[in-house]
Amino acid sequence: MTWKIDCREATHLVLQGEDQPLGWADRLRLRMHLAICAACPRFVRQVSLMRHAIDGWRAYRNEGDGPGEPPAG
Repeated sequence: MTWKIDCREATHLVLQGEDQPLGWADRLRLRMHLAICAACPRFVRQVSLMRHAIDGWRAYRNEGDGPGEPPAG
């Protein structure tokens, strides 16, 4: 296993980390890449923004206040 990864591998690790916890070696490889890359930290922020937006949408939908649904309560 090489410690230096490219942006494609870093992207894969970021998305994999959304589904399941990464092992210590993968976390370390990703952190090392994020420290030297200008674009990948931006991608991490975008993924985080999308995750928070989806979580907010789910919470909104679960309240029953969505279009065509009666208000909760």
